[in-house]
Amino acid sequence: MNKRLEVSNLLFLMITFEIGTSVLFCLGIEAKQDCWLSILIAMLISLPITLMYVSSFEKSQKNLPQLLEFVYGKYIGKTLSLIYALYFLYIASRNVRDYVELSVNTIYSRTPTYIFSSFMLILVMYYLLFDICVLARVAKILLPLILAIMAFQTTMIMMGDNFSFSRLLPILENGIVPVIKAAIPLIVTFPFGELIAFTTVFDKVKQKEKIKKIMLITTVFTGLLLSFNNIIIISSLGADEASRENFPLYQVIRLINLGNLKNLDTLYVFIMIIGVFFKISVFTYAGLTMIKNALELKSYKYLLFPVLSMIFAASFIIADSYQTHILIGLKFTPFYIHVPLQIILPMITFPFLNIKEKRKP
Repeated sequence: MNKRLEVSNLLFLMITFEIGTSVLFCLGIEAKQDCWLSILIAMLISLPITLMYVSSFEKSQKNLPQLLEFVYGKYIGKTLSLIYALYFLYIASRNVRDYVELSVNTIYSRTPTYIFSSFMLILVMYYLLFDICVLARVAKILLPLILAIMAFQTTMIMMGDNFSFSRLLPILENGIVPVIKAAIPLIVTFPFGELIAFTTVFDKVKQKEKIKKIMLITTVFTGLLLSFNNIIIISSLGADEASRENFPLYQVIRLINLGNLKNLDTLYVFIMIIGVFFKISVFTYAGLTMIKNALELKSYKYLLFPVLSMIFAASFIIADSYQTHILIGLKFTPFYIHVPLQIILPMITFPFLNIKEKRKP
């Protein structure tokens, strides 16, 4: 049975995916106390990119692998589909590594790393056996809880003695250039450009005419939320301290000490597990869909175990240390992987699609 995805469930899934692991970090900290502005600039730059993804679907009514075959032909299209499959699965493995490092270096320092990876990937496999529609319904339940927890912890942080908006000053101390450099390409591609994974899902949506609106809401809401998250982190730790911390949100939550309200690490753990779970699940689903279409398979379910095993192995192989993992994520992945596949190739594909559509009889 061909399951259809409710547009409201898609919205909740996309927002949960975008929040993902993003809130755990202080994105754009290279701009120091202006990092919240970098998020807003990246959001504005990302809007036409993400809307281009939707426009390509609206014109063709095809998901990403179908679109690539339609525009570039069978052989080139299938090759590009496999390249995107490797891309999505690589990013999934990076998220697994993030989850392991976040867990081991903050709360569960004595637990073997493979325990975390195995637990998460078994959970991902279980839900993907039921298709992306079930995952979206789960997101509809969990997102309000995530936002409620974030609102609670933000209130507790702002009530603390260590919190001060004065740490955000002076605004644009070094001009606008460092703010823009922090936004491009890193924040544009993470998390906003990662919405390209949903181009493998659009064909399942019931009310396809509302996808563009959903994409717009997701991008703007995520941008505002992450910008405010940066404001909270900087106002709590200061720009210098935040730049030294691998996991600034964890350090901020540890500052909460209001009578009996202290040691609220469980808030951090909940947000981390849920965020990583949806991130890995969507990227894995996208990778499986690309492989399924490229190999002309009826279902991806037979691929779940071998593909998740590859993600498990890759999460340990991609870097020999967490410092190397972060360095690759900041200096290599955005420029040489994200930009070509999130921006350059879609920008090439879109005009070719228009030409193909005009030549239709």
